[in-house]
Amino acid sequence: MRIAAHVLLAVSLSAIPAHAAPRPAPTKVEVAAGIYLFRTASYGDVGLDGNSVVVLSSDGVLVFDANGTPAAAAAVLAEIRKMTDQPVRFIVNSHWHWDHWYGTEVYRAAFPAVQIIAHEATREMMMGPALAFNQPGLDTQLPAYIASLETSVTAGASALPPPPDLGRLRQLVEDDRFFLEQKRAVRHTFPNVTFTDKLTLHFGGREVQVLHYDRAVTPGDAFLYLPEERIVVTGDLLVNPVSFALSCYPTGWLRTLERIDALDAAVIVPGHGDVRRDRELLHATMTVFRELLRQGKEAKRKGIEVDRAREAVLPSLGAPMMTITRGDPALRETFSIQLVDWYLHRVYEELDGPLSNEIAAIPKR
Repeated sequence: MRIAAHVLLAVSLSAIPAHAAPRPAPTKVEVAAGIYLFRTASYGDVGLDGNSVVVLSSDGVLVFDANGTPAAAAAVLAEIRKMTDQPVRFIVNSHWHWDHWYGTEVYRAAFPAVQIIAHEATREMMMGPALAFNQPGLDTQLPAYIASLETSVTAGASALPPPPDLGRLRQLVEDDRFFLEQKRAVRHTFPNVTFTDKLTLHFGGREVQVLHYDRAVTPGDAFLYLPEERIVVTGDLLVNPVSFALSCYPTGWLRTLERIDALDAAVIVPGHGDVRRDRELLHATMTVFRELLRQGKEAKRKGIEVDRAREAVLPSLGAPMMTITRGDPALRETFSIQLVDWYLHRVYEELDGPLSNEIAAIPKR
């Protein structure tokens, strides 16, 4: 049983409770010399953590995205301290989704002078709309889901014989409770440096460009470009394998990916998932966006309602869908809903006039 996608996004973290089971250490992948991707295991069945990317130098450390919980950020910081005695000088928040910045407090506590960088629109979203959007998950949705799991555990414990998955359910409850405790204990730590289009950092022989091209996934998506290494770190502008299109800006997102493609990067580090050392996923995602924009515009002109249009468009996306999902049935379902359905709804809304910066509701199905 898995919690609904809107709860995953909406549930909005600090000390690890004494009773919590030890969390697995983050995995570390060397992207290039002195550049590392850290990936954190999910929290039971209710929380996925964003990728965190660490750039080392002889004059300080940059961290792109500070995880979704203080526990995860503390684990990444512990790994950083094994690799260098240089301070973390920069945190870059890619966008307002909780799983990319709720661990920022750990770095501020360890390095009070750290510069926390984000697009000006991202800071604005973080300081109000994002918190309001997350609150129902904290107050009702996630607690209700955990209570339903606890009911299943109680029923299973009294059954003779107990169900074979009782141990798994008990662990799930513990993991999910830990996640909720982390989220409720967060001390939101906001950016203290903002930019509009481009901010170039030079430190320890590194050049790191912090860029924003257009409203895309959110109003203020920031990504990194390291020109010497030919590396792009995208945040959720690209997710491996399936990008997440809720409340997106269809035309701006495609334009952003096209400009990222023009950078001719040799390595792409996505907001979730493994490093890509090719642009196959990027190109397939762009193809999907182009078709949804083209066919969505035509369908709306003909008066076809959006859900019927989605069903008509899906068969034409077979080739890029196969590239993105590799034929996995679960990923095909995710592709159909979280990419195609949500993006196409926003195409229709965009055709009615300029989209606002407000967080859009999840389309009903």
